[in-house]
Amino acid sequence: MRIVGHSLSPLVARLGGRIALSKEDKAALLALPHSVRTVQPGDYVIREGDIAHSCHVLLSGFTHRHRMSAYGTRHILGIHGEGDLLNLPTLPPLPAEDFVQALTVVQVAAVPIEDVLALSRARPAIGNALWTEMSAEVSVFRAWISNMGRRDARGRIAHLFCELVMRSYPAGGSDGCTVTLPLSQAELADATGMTTVHVNRTLKILEQEGFIRRQRRRIMIPDWRRLKELGDFRASAWTGRRDRDEDVAQAD
Repeated sequence: MRIVGHSLSPLVARLGGRIALSKEDKAALLALPHSVRTVQPGDYVIREGDIAHSCHVLLSGFTHRHRMSAYGTRHILGIHGEGDLLNLPTLPPLPAEDFVQALTVVQVAAVPIEDVLALSRARPAIGNALWTEMSAEVSVFRAWISNMGRRDARGRIAHLFCELVMRSYPAGGSDGCTVTLPLSQAELADATGMTTVHVNRTLKILEQEGFIRRQRRRIMIPDWRRLKELGDFRASAWTGRRDRDEDVAQAD
């Protein structure tokens, strides 16, 4: 739950959703020194090669992470939403390997890395929560690799839509839930290894088959479980827990 009036409340909500934090732990997180900036769509939060002395926390909006090939083509590697850490708190600071670009208007907090690490050492629960969050990010990246390598076009886009639902509804999706798509069709193509023509065709097929309903960028999910099955989506990396559908699938 967000703590009204505190800019770092998305960080507290995210870490507190991974590991149980005491009131003192939460107060210590909120007391971290930080600065907040607003980034407009298309502008960069982090550029490849930047050496960040702060840990960047996404407070609102959506960004995507991408790399550029030597031929100038873009490959989107992931999407970030509220509460995400956009770079790892490491000492010494390392050059960024990716670009992080705003998809919507976003707010980003910059917290000095030294303060984050000092707090994680002083308060073990916070250290454990940071470690668990980093492990979850690794799971998400693995899910992206699997999505690109082993699913057809329908499955790839379904998996991406499921992730957007989880980032919009941290407690999980439900029948009839809606998301506003932050990516253009060109960005969907770069995130799924498809052409924009193929993306457009696949979106129409998903709508014809009843997996989604579209109104411009507004996407409604009539049957949440059915969409998850199409995308072979496992929500545990996003929620920090297995959901009932995953347990049923494993039992089958």
